[in-house]
This record gives sequence, C-alpha cells and structure tokens, in this order.
Amino acid sequence: MEEFVGERNTLIPATLEAWNIEAILHLLVQGYYEAETFDFKQMVPHKSDEAEKLGLIKTCCAFANSSGGFLIFGVKDAKSVKAGDPIESRLIGFDQKYDLPEQFGSYPQKCSPSVIWDFKNPPIQLENGNVIHVVQIPRSWNVPHCFETQGKGCDKARCFTKRTNKGDEDMSYEEIRMAFLQYYEKRLKLQLLRSELENIKDHAEKELIIEIWDAQRTYGMGEFGLMVIETVLADTYTILAGQKELLEAIKEIRNGCRKVNDQLRIFYRTATVGWFGNKQAPNVEFEKHNSNIDALCRPIIVNCNRALALLDQVMTSS
Repeated sequence: MEEFVGERNTLIPATLEAWNIEAILHLLVQGYYEAETFDFKQMVPHKSDEAEKLGLIKTCCAFANSSGGFLIFGVKDAKSVKAGDPIESRLIGFDQKYDLPEQFGSYPQKCSPSVIWDFKNPPIQLENGNVIHVVQIPRSWNVPHCFETQGKGCDKARCFTKRTNKGDEDMSYEEIRMAFLQYYEKRLKLQLLRSELENIKDHAEKELIIEIWDAQRTYGMGEFGLMVIETVLADTYTILAGQKELLEAIKEIRNGCRKVNDQLRIFYRTATVGWFGNKQAPNVEFEKHNSNIDALCRPIIVNCNRALALLDQVMTSS
C-alpha cells in the first residue's frame, strides 16, 4: 500500500504509519485545514455541543461513504492563532492520559450502519509532552452510511453525506440509489464466493479423497475449477482488502488446488501411456496417487472451513 497520495502538489499520508509531525506541519504550511482525505480537529466535541457532535458523526459517514480518510485531533484552528505566531503553535495536542479512542468511539457507532475505524498507536508525541491522535476511517463496502437528525416537518431525518475537497457534502438522490445498488451487488458476489468455497470443499471431500471402504472408485477424478473463484475474488477485493486472515486462507486454497490439478494431469498421462500392457502397475500407482492427493486435499478442506467461517463474520457484520 502506498504511504502517501498526491493532492494539489503536496503529499498526504495514506496510512496511519505515515502520519507524523513532519507530515502534519507540511500540510499546515500548505494552508490545509481539511481536504478530501483528512480533517484537522482541535478536540472531541464537548458533550453539550450538539452541533459539533452531529458534525463529527457527519464526517464519519462522509469518509466511509467516499474514499476513506483521517481525523487528526489536537490541531488548533488557524483562525484562533494570532498573526505572526509560528505554525507549530497550532499543534496543541492532548494530555497523554486523555483516552481519545474511548471518547471518540461512540461517534462512528452512531452512523447507520456503524462505521469501522482505527487509530494510530502510539499517538504522535509533541515536544511539550502532549500527543496528537490520528483516527482512520477506511472506505466502507457497507455503504451508504447515514445519520439521524431533526428534520423539518418530521421527528427524524436520515442524512447521507460524502467527502469532497470542500469537506462534507450531502449525497444526491442518484448517488444514494447507486450506493444501495452497489451494496446489494457486493452482497451477491460475497454469496457467490461462499458458494464456490463450499463447492471446492465438497469436491475435495467427495470426489478426490478415496476412503479405504469406498470400493466403487479406485482413484479420485476431476480437477478443481478456479475460474469462478478467481473472478469473484477480483470483484470483491475492495471489500476483503482489510481481511488479511481470510485472504491468506483463500490464497492457500488456490495454491493447494493448483497443486492437486498438476498431480492429476501427471497421473492421467501416466495412466494412459505408462501402464499399457502392465496389469499390475495400476493398483500400485492408484494407491500412491490416492495417498498424494489425500495429503494435498486435507489442507484445502481445513482452509475452506477457516475461510467460510471468516467470510460469514464479514457478511454478518454488514
């Protein structure tokens, strides 16, 4: 993953790890206070400031509905800095004992559906002993996210926001409609991925592994078809990019299936060419082949079970 993205001839950190004092000062010198992918905040809203609280929820939804972004807490607004003061004076930070994740956590939860977030740990240390907190809200596949507010002529209104270089803006009707359509399309693709994992597991268990008691078959038949899973994985990668354990399990499944397919092709060539006229060879080769395929298929089944469980978690949390 790239650590920086370009915007208006400057570099904006694209990962939590890339955010540091130098990066923040560089953006402040450039005259930024908010952009499409980040927003400077002095503090978490006071519990009595309903407007600020609603604004923060709105920003959480906007980042999740768009390309994701970062909230940098502990940076004073430029309007509150006296003329001639050094740019560093905007970095006020928080006392190290202040638990910002605890104070911030309720805001993403008030989005509907709730928004996933992460934070830089440890926070950025300032020379005065305070710290700058950086919160990341990634792009969500579970869009569109909305928040509730008082509406004119009704008790509550649901608002959908997006993030642009102007800040938080309302989504149009067409943007909301397309977001819902894309959501259901992604759900269907995840269901297709699940079905294909079930199919691979079933094929390994019932067609390729030969049990001792199975007198009806002498050897497993049929290669794994990987076209569907390759296509679906490409279509759903933006959804699963943060699911490292799930992607690792799917990678092991794909690699295992390719090894089995290679073994089957070698076996088929040997069976049709190498055993001609030798009636004793097949029995020995069948046993050896079945043992090799068994050893390759067992890990595939284990990884299919693991991937299915992890995929269910992703689908259930949406």
